[in-house]
Amino acid sequence: MRKENVKLKIISGMIQSSMVNNGLDEIEYDFICCVSQQLGLNQDIVDEYIENQEIFILPVSRESRVLKFYKTALHDKNLCKSYFKWIRASYRQGIELGLPQKIIRKFLYDIHFCGDYSQGEQIIKSYFSK
Repeated sequence: MRKENVKLKIISGMIQSSMVNNGLDEIEYDFICCVSQQLGLNQDIVDEYIENQEIFILPVSRESRVLKFYKTALHDKNLCKSYFKWIRASYRQGIELGLPQKIIRKFLYDIHFCGDYSQGEQIIKSYFSK
C-alpha cells in the first residue's frame, strides 16, 4: 500500500503541474495514464483521483486530431505491407478520432501521393488555411 501511495503522489504531481483552469487536456491525460501504467498503478485509481479532485478532461482540438491522424497514417504507410490494410486501418483511426469522412478521404488521398514529411506539411498548412 505504501508504494501505491508514492506512485499516486507522483501522478498527482504530474496532474497538478499540467492543469490549466481546473482542466487537463486529453493528450496530457493520455500521457499521464501511460506513465501510471508504467509505474504499475491501476487506471481506476487515477480516474478516481481525477474525479475526486473535480478535474475536467478537456477534449482535443480538431487541429491536433488532424495532425495526430496525419502523422500516424503517414508513419503506418511506410510500415504496412498491404496497401489496402493501411487504408482500412487509417480510415478507422480517423473515425475513432472523430474526424469527418470527407477530411479522412482527402488526407488519405493526399498521403497516398505524399512521399515525405515536407510535402505533408504543405498538405496540413493548406487544410488549416481554409
